[in-house]
Amino acid sequence: MKLIRVSISVVLVFLITGIITGCGIYSFSASGKAAFESVHVGQFENRTIEFELGTLLTDAVIDMFISDNSITVLESSRAEAIMTGTVISYQREAHEFDLSDNVSKYAVKVSIHVRVVRANSDDVIWEDDFFAEGIYQADSETEEDGQSRVIDFLSSDILDKTTKSW
Repeated sequence: MKLIRVSISVVLVFLITGIITGCGIYSFSASGKAAFESVHVGQFENRTIEFELGTLLTDAVIDMFISDNSITVLESSRAEAIMTGTVISYQREAHEFDLSDNVSKYAVKVSIHVRVVRANSDDVIWEDDFFAEGIYQADSETEEDGQSRVIDFLSSDILDKTTKSW
């Protein structure tokens, strides 16, 4: 009987210890610690014929960092990292057709290249290409709606690449 009590006590101690240490702090959040705490986002170069695309993307990336609040956006002289980007390509294509073979949806497709370097050493922190498409209804939306969706997707992807650990 004494052996059973000791065994139960040992099992309870291990169980309680496992619960306390194994289940202490856990999160389903994808956020992690970035390799830097501040960034300067330079004006994205635009190699397409879409006039304001570089500016719109630059502004969206800055806004995404500010709203996420994980990295401070600063001028280049004070930032730990410098982000530069280039809009490589832009296409608008028919995406879907109705039964009469008329375009019912268009897709705006954008490819960009982004590079992040340490401010004082030019060591590359990360560099990557991104692609996104924004679908919009041909009869009730405009190409700008598709562009807006693409910019949202791309700026979110850049934020994730910079701040998330997965």
